[in-house]
Amino acid sequence: MTRPTTQKGSKLLIRLGDGASPEVFAAPCGLTTKALNFSASSNEFNVPDCDDPDAPTWTERVVSALSAGITGSGTLAMESLETWREWFLSAQAKNIQVKFDATGANGGGHYAMSSILSTFNVTGEVGGLCQIEVEMASNGEVTWVPAT
Repeated sequence: MTRPTTQKGSKLLIRLGDGASPEVFAAPCGLTTKALNFSASSNEFNVPDCDDPDAPTWTERVVSALSAGITGSGTLAMESLETWREWFLSAQAKNIQVKFDATGANGGGHYAMSSILSTFNVTGEVGGLCQIEVEMASNGEVTWVPAT
């Protein structure tokens, strides 16, 4: 049996661009759970049988749109609060990278995209630490950039 190449969850990085030229990307501190989700919107068409129009039709689907969603949660790092707050209040898209920080034959790379910060939640309870939850939605095309 050949053992698969795996990756620690801490090596999945959500990195935010600073908007400068050249743009610098950095991962805000505090996110302990991160996820990248892809989705496809589709249109459905019922296609009749030409030889038997009374037979039940089969549904065919055509992909009409692609999208990516990124989520993160963890303990709020006050060093990152301003970054999240300013991005949300700006109501502007930001360039981000979702990076697989790997080495070897499967050397990783990152997804690059423009994104909006659609959710910014901070919670806290007595006796605990403040927590953060963020959600980002792609704003246009998502591309894969292999590690060099």
